[in-house]
Amino acid sequence: IALVVEYTKSINEKKDSYKKLSFFFYNLNMKYKIALLLFFIGSKSLIFSQEFRDQLSKEKIFFVEIYSDKGNLIGSTNSDGLVSKELENKVLASDTKNLTFVNSFYQNKVVAIDDFNSNSIVTMFPIINALEEVVISNKKDKNKYLVIRTYVRSLQINNDRVQYFMDGIVEYYISLKTKKIKLKFISNRSFENKSIPQLKEKGLKIYFQIVGAPMLSELLDYNKLNESYILQKEAIDVKINNKEDNSLRGTLHLDSNRTSLSLAIITDDKPKVMKGLGIKNILNNYTINSLFSNNEFEKIGFNTLLYFKETRNYSIKARKDIETQKVDAIHEVFVLEYRFSENIDTKGLDNNYSFINSSSYQDDYWKHVNNTLFQPLPKSVEKFIEENLTMIKK
Repeated sequence: IALVVEYTKSINEKKDSYKKLSFFFYNLNMKYKIALLLFFIGSKSLIFSQEFRDQLSKEKIFFVEIYSDKGNLIGSTNSDGLVSKELENKVLASDTKNLTFVNSFYQNKVVAIDDFNSNSIVTMFPIINALEEVVISNKKDKNKYLVIRTYVRSLQINNDRVQYFMDGIVEYYISLKTKKIKLKFISNRSFENKSIPQLKEKGLKIYFQIVGAPMLSELLDYNKLNESYILQKEAIDVKINNKEDNSLRGTLHLDSNRTSLSLAIITDDKPKVMKGLGIKNILNNYTINSLFSNNEFEKIGFNTLLYFKETRNYSIKARKDIETQKVDAIHEVFVLEYRFSENIDTKGLDNNYSFINSSSYQDDYWKHVNNTLFQPLPKSVEKFIEENLTMIKK
């Protein structure tokens, strides 16, 4: 182990460590030589794996998205905050000069690819360090709904190119009795990239769309999260482990005035396979990130939600298609205000992930998002949308 640590030091020190290793290796019997060789080979991925850390606290950052300077989504890090070998190879093959790193709780960061390749640790600066606690309570027994007014934006990326973009003002109506959620778009913009081919089955075009307002996961409620996973409380974190194999799936992080949730619901090792209408659809990854305005993890819920983000990665193939399409979907919900209501207008409700084939708005709502966590899309993505997507009008 000491020899492996030596390997990460300066070039001159590396040379000395190689000499030590050669001498040490020469004097071992064959059994230990093989064991040490296997250990050294296995350690290679650990030595060269990049990881992301908070610039201030030095803690690991999970689920960082990596974009090229063309606006392509190259991939994202895992629940350990590490860049996998597969993702590292994708970065090297991306033919990009710069990389943009995106995480919900940190400022977007642009780095030259040479700098990324030469550093084992990438730091990102947190968006906020202080946040007033905001908890609303229902003071009227007649109220039946919690209403959350939000700004929502949604991207669907097919084979690394943005195909659909949609944003809008959305109200979520949460039943205080059943916890069921309904939603309605108040305003919206819808964009489409018509140059990207659709799936075909028996001569028909099949539109796979997963844009629009996402469903707010039931796991945003502590009781449901506790039922579904093993929660292990530590100093300032709660580790979230899978009940089946006790593997790490996410973290609840606590500080003086907020709680953040990062969770991998579906991972590559256990994808969800769906079939229908001649289409094979594999959900490879499904992760969520959320921020709550209270600092007691047992009290997280919809009434303290400030921000919600989910990312999904699919592999989709029609029976007669030769190639499989890679589809990434990214949905963000920025909470603007809360209120309670006795009734809601059930006319004109929308469905989760429902792409609206027209745009309808009265003002530039996207320029006035009053949420501390809000930041623009990566500039490379904004540029790609501007140059390749068309707004769908009435």
